[in-house]
Amino acid sequence: MKRIACFALLLIVMSCTNSPKVKEEAGDWLQGGDPTEITCWGIGDIELEDSYDVLVDKAGLKNVKQDSLFKEGTFERIVTRVWPDTEKEIIVHWKEEKAPLATIEMLEVSHPSSVYHFTNGIKIGSSLKDLIKENGSVEFSFYGFGWDHGGTLKDFNSGKLSGNLPCFEGVLALPEEASKDAGSAEVMGDKQIKSSHPFFSRFDPHLVNIKIKSVG
Repeated sequence: MKRIACFALLLIVMSCTNSPKVKEEAGDWLQGGDPTEITCWGIGDIELEDSYDVLVDKAGLKNVKQDSLFKEGTFERIVTRVWPDTEKEIIVHWKEEKAPLATIEMLEVSHPSSVYHFTNGIKIGSSLKDLIKENGSVEFSFYGFGWDHGGTLKDFNSGKLSGNLPCFEGVLALPEEASKDAGSAEVMGDKQIKSSHPFFSRFDPHLVNIKIKSVG
């Protein structure tokens, strides 16, 4: 009799867990992960394998906005902004140039108050010194500042970040006051700059953009 009673109780619990109301209230617990974590397969609840329809299912149509990305006045690709203009914003870059949108090229975050982070703590606002530390103190390179690709991370030089986060791309920006310094010319323009450059001992750049791309 006790076994029958326990089995009946188990069925009731499973039934409640699978109900839409309980799923809605349980939220991220049923999603199975940290809703603010960045990994090499996704950002929060949005994954690199998702289609546009899946984004709508996850975020709701009112939280999904279509947009176009232009570079130097030329159309580059369609993007979708999930939870646009909020600290939860994720920008989805598609491989397709028109609907149906089914293949994600990369995911991006750049909101100044973005809630997302890697498990090692790297997030929007992390400093160059933070990146050097997480790279195992191995020198790495990025493009000089002051042009279209300014501050874009280039090569982690086989440091820890190369192995731990092979999907990670990002953009650094100088503090505002750095541009007024006479030495800033040395770290400007279309050239590769080393993280060990002496200029950064006085002005510590910070991360303003994070992208992840599929590495499989």
